[in-house]
Amino acid sequence: MEELRRLIEVALGKRKADLVIKNAEIVNVLTEEFVKADIAVCGDKIAGIGNYEGIKEIDANGLYAVPGLIDGHTHLEMSMLTITEFARLVVPKGNTSVVADPHEIANVLGREGIRVMIEEAKTTPLKVFFEVPSCVPSSPLETSGAVINADDVAEILEWENVIGLAEVMNYPGVINGDEEVLKKIIVAKSKGKVVDGHCPMLRGRDLNAYISTGIQSDHECIDEDEAMEKLRLGMRVMIREGSVARNLKSLLSVAKLGNRFTMLVTDGDRTVRDLIEKGYLDYCYRRAVEEGVDPIKALQMCTINPAEYFGINAGLIAPSRIADVVLLRNLEKFEVEKVVANGEIVGEIEKRFSYPEFVKRSVKAKYLKPEDVKIEGKGVARIIRVVEGEIVTEEEREFVEGIDVDRDILKIVVVERHRGTGNVGKAYIRGFGLKRGAIAQTIAHDAHNIVCVGASDEDICKAVNRVIDLQGGIVVVDGEVKAELQLNIAGLMSEERAEVVMEKLNRIHEEIRKLGCKLKSPILALSFMALPVIPKLKVTDLGLVDVGEFRVVDVFVS
Repeated sequence: MEELRRLIEVALGKRKADLVIKNAEIVNVLTEEFVKADIAVCGDKIAGIGNYEGIKEIDANGLYAVPGLIDGHTHLEMSMLTITEFARLVVPKGNTSVVADPHEIANVLGREGIRVMIEEAKTTPLKVFFEVPSCVPSSPLETSGAVINADDVAEILEWENVIGLAEVMNYPGVINGDEEVLKKIIVAKSKGKVVDGHCPMLRGRDLNAYISTGIQSDHECIDEDEAMEKLRLGMRVMIREGSVARNLKSLLSVAKLGNRFTMLVTDGDRTVRDLIEKGYLDYCYRRAVEEGVDPIKALQMCTINPAEYFGINAGLIAPSRIADVVLLRNLEKFEVEKVVANGEIVGEIEKRFSYPEFVKRSVKAKYLKPEDVKIEGKGVARIIRVVEGEIVTEEEREFVEGIDVDRDILKIVVVERHRGTGNVGKAYIRGFGLKRGAIAQTIAHDAHNIVCVGASDEDICKAVNRVIDLQGGIVVVDGEVKAELQLNIAGLMSEERAEVVMEKLNRIHEEIRKLGCKLKSPILALSFMALPVIPKLKVTDLGLVDVGEFRVVDVFVS
């Protein structure tokens, strides 16, 4: 009550504001106009727009004031950084809020993994609004570290800062009436929460059926026709512009419409290097403007549009809204002069959170010996073929009697790491081009078991065993360990500073190139080779998976 009275008194001019941003050129993303005025801040809220005095004042003459940017769909773990370190990079660039699907850590540590991330987020100026992962595990064809069922969803939706059900990836389950999938949607809707979607290339009656359940968004559109069909049916269309998955150009006419049901998002697809050198959602905004999108329309897609969709009290410079204000020297280039987040001027963001030990001891795999990764027999084999720049794979069939680097036939293994089962899935793969050595990592969507590709059984074992010693990470071996990055937070994130992570990743990519790999993003490519819900052939700890048939198949064709 006292806080509200104080806010009213500041708005009336009867009391000095805690902070006043003076003489700013305010970009009003609601009315699409520029208004020169003061912004009065009381606590973490905006009290008024007009002419005010403050205990602390910022002279913003000659600067644009825009709302803090809001990423409507991301996976923070994919940055390989802690939330604190992620915030240190992105908040000073004007990114003040994100909507996060903690799908990756949930597949490793379940509910407690989500809880830990929520607790860390509270210690940073970055506002993180969480959604409950809807597909943990993503498939019965792999061993995951956890299961989140409809009862778990109901409970987690009551936790602080949890605002919805995250992308419902199992769209066949939705349209075929799968009971467990529908239960999760029903419980989220009954609590008045948002339900996000994920339905690439879904069209026509199937799309109608999917939307009829109350699913409200999609971030997987690949062309303008698909995006427009989804908009016409009332879906929010999230236009993804990441480091690898870049949909802005293919959806440019949709972006230029300036439709209030469109958003710019990253989907967690920003490399550490890009975060440091190019930025985060501010980069997406600049790209949109470079492609000819009106700056205010681009701002709407990063501010008021996600705010209104998710019910976030930000995204607009107006009384009662959270005081997230970014002062810009140049609007089109989003050149940041100063950032106010939650009513406070953003300075150096310091680490104030320590991860509990159970988060750092998530790799329970058994050490490998060469006989563990041997593929018995020879004959016509099903070979996974990597497609450059895609997470889908193709199937090839050739006579194989072992690793053959001259034909680019390598071995890929997936080692179960959550429960110590000793499961090792094995298959042959083409496309990495290694002439020697091996690459192993604990980033392996979605179950995040240890995945390794190599040109010899000995190097495969060395790489996997070193990953186990590190309690998660990325390792490159060529007779001996040549480069590594420890990711001991659930096998996904590093405790080190972003600049150190970038340096180690650069070394890893350099060593991978020395082994003969020509792929542009080998770590990303390898991370998706164990995802058994994306066609055509993948491998999990249970074996080689034919995704179309949705079953484990033999390496050799009978």
